[in-house]
Amino acid sequence: MTTKTTETEAPNANGMPAGMSIGMDFGTSNSVLALSRPGESPTAVQFSSGTNFPSILCFYLDTDEHGQDIVVGVAGQEAITTRLKMGSDCRLILSIKSYVANPTFTETSIFGQKFSIENLVSIILAQVRKEAEAAHGALGVALTSGRPVQFAGYTPSEPLALERLGNAYGQAGFEDVKFGMEPLAAAYAHVRQLEKSETCLVVDLGGGTSDFSLVRFHPHKDQPLTEPLSHGGVGIAGDRLDYQIIRHVIAPLLGRGTHFTSFGKRLELPSYIYAAFQSWSELSMLKGSRTMRDLAEMRRSAEDPEAIDRLIYIIENELGYQLYRAVSDAKAQLSTLDEVLFEFSSGPVNISETILRTDFEAWIADDVANIAATMEEMFETSNFLPQEVSRVFMTGGTSFVPAIRQKFETLFGANKIGTGNEFISVAAGLALLDSEARR
Repeated sequence: MTTKTTETEAPNANGMPAGMSIGMDFGTSNSVLALSRPGESPTAVQFSSGTNFPSILCFYLDTDEHGQDIVVGVAGQEAITTRLKMGSDCRLILSIKSYVANPTFTETSIFGQKFSIENLVSIILAQVRKEAEAAHGALGVALTSGRPVQFAGYTPSEPLALERLGNAYGQAGFEDVKFGMEPLAAAYAHVRQLEKSETCLVVDLGGGTSDFSLVRFHPHKDQPLTEPLSHGGVGIAGDRLDYQIIRHVIAPLLGRGTHFTSFGKRLELPSYIYAAFQSWSELSMLKGSRTMRDLAEMRRSAEDPEAIDRLIYIIENELGYQLYRAVSDAKAQLSTLDEVLFEFSSGPVNISETILRTDFEAWIADDVANIAATMEEMFETSNFLPQEVSRVFMTGGTSFVPAIRQKFETLFGANKIGTGNEFISVAAGLALLDSEARR
């Protein structure tokens, strides 16, 4: 494929049209790619799924020209379509970004073939590149990628995460990669609205992390000048809020809190099984593990064997994605409704439960408090007061959750909260950062 150029726009050394910059927001749930030309606002690439490219992987077995089995991995909308078509004959992996900083997770075996974190991420990035180039021509080797202030995980390693992401981009053909703080990038997309120097708080609430940047902006005619003051972040965001619905609505119907008998002792079903529902990729990895054998053994003496049957059915049939969509949809509806009817049906699993917004807000209260505490700690270490913030920019899908928005309105005042383009502002800002960095 040749690079699209015009008579006055020769390609540069990277194979991109001169002046073209790229910003990549690789997200836990979705990814966005934005392109920017000098003097123009960044635009988000339209994929087959829209501007949001699902950060989802699906693997299946195929045969090559010699009749040998090969493992095929696809990403994005193609992964979703393949999963719905092939069912449990394929392997689905979600939220892989949540593992890039985890030093204990180095690789996984899929149909007997080992894949490293870099391999998995690169499949997503390569598909993003392929679809973008089909519409815009060759992208070259340079871009600026987003990174959270605090990577998700219990003991996250920032150097390891950046090394893995850099290697994954390299495998996808991007050899010259710079990283920019995601909340700072979101600010770049918003700062053009400002007419005078202001101290702003940028809040990026995504799927895996909640990040904050306190920034002083000094707008100029050609390019806004930024003065980063402080950063903060915590590995609590949309996926964690989804898990609270799983924990309180779905898990009890799958045996959570019930008991079985072992060596004459009445024991509760292990909590680690239900903790796997916090990460859809971790849930998919239970299939074929010792956990399945343990569940079959516990079922024999279980007080509610039908509940364990439902749990086994979900794991064996890899229904994590379907559950994810149903839970995510319910959470989204609770942003505008006082109650929603959560319904999920497959085989022996038939769930129909009303969820009240008041209940949901009670379930996520500790998570919201932890998000706010992280932000407040940032202020304590920055020698700035919340009262000195003139504007608050909120971005990311989790920013729509009323309990979270209300928390920020209470702290700063509703008149200071600014929103818009919540799903694409990070990628757009990264494209602007890329343009500035490569001048």
